[in-house]
Amino acid sequence: MNRNLQGSVGKIIDILAVLLTLFALQIIVVGPTLGYNVSLAIFLAIALPMTFFIYAGGHSEFMKKINVVDMIFAVLSVVSIGYLVVRANYILTRVEYVSPLSITDYIMGIIAIIAVLEATRRAIGLPMSVVVLVLFGYASFGQYLPAPFGHAGFTLDWIIDTMYLTSRGIFGSPLWVVITLAFPFIFYGVILEQMGVLKSFLDFANRLFGKSQGAPAKTAIVAGTFMGMASGMPMSTTYLIGFPTIPEMKKVGYPGRTAGAIAAVVGTAAQLMPPMLGVAAFIVAQYMGVPYIKVAQYTLLPALLFYFVFFITVHLESKRLDIKAVETPKVPYKDILLGGFHIFIITIAILLYFLLKFYPVGLAAFYACTVALLFGVARKKDRLTLKGLYAIFAKTGKTSVYIAIACASAGIITGFLVETGLNLKFANMVITFGQNSLFLALVLSAIAILVMSMGMPSIPAYITSIAIFGPALIRLGVIPEVAHIFSFYYATLYSITPPVAFASYAGAQIAGEDPMKTGLVAVRLGIMTYIIPFVFAYSPAYLMIPEYWNAYEVFRLLVFVLPGLVVFAAGISGYLTRTLTSLERSMAVAGGLMLLLPFSILDYIGFVLMVVVFFKQGVFTMLFNRKKQESAA
Repeated sequence: MNRNLQGSVGKIIDILAVLLTLFALQIIVVGPTLGYNVSLAIFLAIALPMTFFIYAGGHSEFMKKINVVDMIFAVLSVVSIGYLVVRANYILTRVEYVSPLSITDYIMGIIAIIAVLEATRRAIGLPMSVVVLVLFGYASFGQYLPAPFGHAGFTLDWIIDTMYLTSRGIFGSPLWVVITLAFPFIFYGVILEQMGVLKSFLDFANRLFGKSQGAPAKTAIVAGTFMGMASGMPMSTTYLIGFPTIPEMKKVGYPGRTAGAIAAVVGTAAQLMPPMLGVAAFIVAQYMGVPYIKVAQYTLLPALLFYFVFFITVHLESKRLDIKAVETPKVPYKDILLGGFHIFIITIAILLYFLLKFYPVGLAAFYACTVALLFGVARKKDRLTLKGLYAIFAKTGKTSVYIAIACASAGIITGFLVETGLNLKFANMVITFGQNSLFLALVLSAIAILVMSMGMPSIPAYITSIAIFGPALIRLGVIPEVAHIFSFYYATLYSITPPVAFASYAGAQIAGEDPMKTGLVAVRLGIMTYIIPFVFAYSPAYLMIPEYWNAYEVFRLLVFVLPGLVVFAAGISGYLTRTLTSLERSMAVAGGLMLLLPFSILDYIGFVLMVVVFFKQGVFTMLFNRKKQESAA
């Protein structure tokens, strides 16, 4: 539970947050001048104790307030992580697994690991902490397990050495990713929010859809996509877009759970939309070993296909619910542009320019942030003051604590998976079960990633899932690009998938609805996000990889896939030209799925089902009459 800190404690945390932001930015600009290990240790030595004050340890009145438990954990975390800074030369020169651990190493290592686990429980939730504890248990007692899961055994020395003193545990690559890739984009999102640029997204979307049926929902889709690309946090995006749009959706006639679900799907799907995919595009690029622009290329068409079907689904849902068009206040385009939208356009252009020039991602983002701040200082209305700049630095630091703790735990998880070989054991299981069926292997991987990522932010979820299932899928013949994007897609869907559906919970809270029911509606409306990874797994052409494109793929896209998305959307919403019967709805969903997946005989069966649904709904008659009227006119 996030505390609303006030008074002297709030001011101290703000100061620490500002220091954290400044320290991270200097690493981005000039590099880790103090060394990789020391830089990570200093970063965590600030972020870890902050967690125990920002996030309450429980729901009791005692735990809701700052208490002695928080102070003990904060002090212990500073001491245990600070020990690595003070003893940096010793740790740098010692030989891993050869140099014996001192009593102090043992004590500090155990304290640091416990502190990270407790911080994870508070900030991220119990599920991720449980995963870490299970892996601790596996490393300690796995030698007693039968094949294929048994191993030779690992001692407590090995656990502390690996997880605390090397770069394959707490201070592994996931934590480095936070500083160099996630942090600058958190900074960027906070700048846009604090300067009021995000409001211009809402004004722009309202201007586009002000008179159309279901305008508030369509506004949420467009504005939420812009916001989500900047923030990269499904839950925060759902709140940002949900507070202004969910009440408006309910006002025009949407059920509360539908309104909450639409905002949740938008907050989640924005992570899948180039150019930024939240902040994850750059992490995916790093793990794939390709330039960022390649990841944007791979994810563009799948994202456009999803938004195409989601927009149609919401439009048809509006018709089924008989939502009336309501006039909304319109802000002139000129005012929208000058009100902040121009800052977004220009800074994104700067970001893309430096990325295309192959500048480091973090540095390119820093330049974009700097330009945004200069715009804020230069503008006459709502000028950015020193107080406002301080607030931006403080909020960036406090926001980054969440993802920093998640990635510290992700470092432990990936460390255990790789060092114990458990990731390869899981991969071999997927290969064994799926060696005669790629479809079965994909389904097993998708389910496992969904379950594993529940309660885990998308970045560490992707890092963990690609470590486990990437090798298996590649060995089964899936190309690496597909394996990475497939894993990333399913790593993002935790936020709308019950029971741990954070974005759905946020939407439900604003709408005043049951979180679980809202989550189920979100799954229904956003179900195409679960299906599209299977589409590009079988047809890599949809990742915009040139060598996979040919005349037949273009034919399939135009004749099968796009019409399939329309009929699938009709089946999901239960409406096309009028309400579908149960049989029509089943035919629409089945036909849409058959048209999407490239199994030749199913394509044609799906096409027939689509034609039958269109015929029974009077689509052809309506088109013929419209053409006849146009000819007469």
